[in-house]
Amino acid sequence: MLIVVTVLAALAAPHAKVLRGLVDGELPAITVPTRATPPAVRPPTGLSFTNAAGCRPASDYRSPRLDRRVSAVLVAAADRHPIRVSCLRSGHSWYVKGTRRVSNHSVWRAVDLDQVDGHPVSPANPAARQLALWIGRGQAGVQPSEVGSPWRFGGRPWFTDAGHQGHLHVGFPGPTRAGGR
Repeated sequence: MLIVVTVLAALAAPHAKVLRGLVDGELPAITVPTRATPPAVRPPTGLSFTNAAGCRPASDYRSPRLDRRVSAVLVAAADRHPIRVSCLRSGHSWYVKGTRRVSNHSVWRAVDLDQVDGHPVSPANPAARQLALWIGRGQAGVQPSEVGSPWRFGGRPWFTDAGHQGHLHVGFPGPTRAGGR
């Protein structure tokens, strides 16, 4: 009885065309399942990319491996100011410069911005300064653990050094759940 019910249920299922063909004596076509292509991740207006720093941020932005907090900060920041991403992961060094500490860029948890409001990040760019403060205060909806910039604002998350005079760096701590998402 159980076998009859199982066969009837299988024949009634929407995917049972092949099974019904077998019952009728036909041979089914063999198909290989296809991998679903992920939907295109379109950058918001106000967000652009450059390969000038040796990185390939546009393709990294579309990756499902990019930490959702990086995506969130980029979308929120691009809503306030036109920004240009110079680095996400590809092309960035594995370690933080001068250390053996793995960079958050290497694990998809950091972004570098080289322009804000169409101008290079520098001590002379007030919009970049305002954005660094805004992001560091968590006003983008996520709280970074690192905001590197040309300015000395105080303690963490902000920092400045010789390597961050021409860009904003925003990084996040360990992943929020498995897979870094």
